[in-house]
Amino acid sequence: MIRAIFFDLDGTLTLMDQELFMKNYIGLLAPRFNSMISSEKFAKQMARSLEVMQNAPQKGKTNFQTFVEDFTKGTGLTQGTIWPIFEDFYKHEFPDLRCLVKLSPNSKEVVEAAKNEGYLVGIGANPVMPIIAMEERVRWAELSPENFDLVPSIETFHYCKPHPGFFQELAENLNLEPQECLMVGNHPIEDLAALEVGMSTFYVGEK
Repeated sequence: MIRAIFFDLDGTLTLMDQELFMKNYIGLLAPRFNSMISSEKFAKQMARSLEVMQNAPQKGKTNFQTFVEDFTKGTGLTQGTIWPIFEDFYKHEFPDLRCLVKLSPNSKEVVEAAKNEGYLVGIGANPVMPIIAMEERVRWAELSPENFDLVPSIETFHYCKPHPGFFQELAENLNLEPQECLMVGNHPIEDLAALEVGMSTFYVGEK
């Protein structure tokens, strides 16, 4: 029996031009590091460290640890130097990117209906940002983070989609088995990978 429903964000609860969003995201973040590294080097290292975090998880390490280790190794900077800059950005500038995101039709109503029907509801987006940013992205869907039973983040998760471990962690965080969960998403590879651990899926992307 399904007891929990996890919803992806980008392309599912919200709509955006991914390339345009990332261009503006890096465009706001990179200048904060200009006194230490060039914007070009920053952009390249961000792309590499995000890729390592998503595709080469290290056993026992959170996504935060994997990202920071690769980023500091590539730039020669320390965690104590870089992370306060990231945190300040996510707190003060990241919300400005909301103008690039639109609400998917009926998404808000679907989540609220699931909650009203008694299902546990969680976010099933990749945990590549700190909790303050992940919760902000939930607000972009005109939903309250407090109404979700789980919002994954870079600090607490050890895997990213499409790694099976990510979906296992989703279920474990709610003390459930994957077979008791449903993953709703628009990506045929990242979201439907939930099937590998026995989780049900509902595909909302293009056929």
